[in-house]
Amino acid sequence: MSVALEDREGRQETAEAERVVMFEDEKTRITYWRFPPGTETGWHRHTHDYVTIQQSGGRLQLENRDGTIKVIDYKDGRTAGYSAPIEHNASNISDEEVRVTEIEYKI
Repeated sequence: MSVALEDREGRQETAEAERVVMFEDEKTRITYWRFPPGTETGWHRHTHDYVTIQQSGGRLQLENRDGTIKVIDYKDGRTAGYSAPIEHNASNISDEEVRVTEIEYKI
């Protein structure tokens, strides 16, 4: 599960990415994310392992709570897997919309 967190750094207000939960049951949650340029998720914590399916080009910057930063170059159809716990903020740093489907495994 992703849990929204308050922004402890008091960062400047930015627009949030659009999030639609497409499916959810006791084992799985599937979420579609749309990031227009300059938008972000806001700080959140993943408490379950998850995979992503990239559905566009563009670049996301993942800022972790420990201060490390990872930039992901998106390519339509590329997949990736992540192990919980993860606490981060994802921001679209490109000039194009970024789209991704996230599948969380609750078990």
